Amino acid sequence: MNLNNLMRQHGDISDEIRLIKEMINKNVMALNAMEAASHINKLAGKLQIHLTSEDKFLYPTLINGKDLSLKKMANLYMNEMGEISQVFTSYKNKFNTKNKIEANLMGFVEETKCILKAIETRINKEENELYKMINVN
Repeated sequence: MNLNNLMRQHGDISDEIRLIKEMINKNVMALNAMEAASHINKLAGKLQIHLTSEDKFLYPTLINGKDLSLKKMANLYMNEMGEISQVFTSYKNKFNTKNKIEANLMGFVEETKCILKAIETRINKEENELYKMINVN
């Protein structure tokens, strides 16, 4: 199975996360809320493309394959990502505009740190566990 496209998507997502983290780690009071909202929406789009790729191509292939350990792992990852996806969607809807960010700047910063950490952890887990297991088989 060729994972190059999924790995490229991870890189794109990680780049967007890095930009957002740089913004919130500077002087929070000088945060450009319009730019932050733009990056949140870009991240949402990149995540949606990635999740669609996984849901249409990666997970069905693994679940319908012969390797029982990959089937089990694929089901586990699908369930976990569903939870992260729901939390991210709620976060995005809460902070996807300049006005929403400015109305709760400190909440935005704290929630952003949490959701970005969850996404980074997930990407690392996919690359270091699932993708490695796929490449071995």
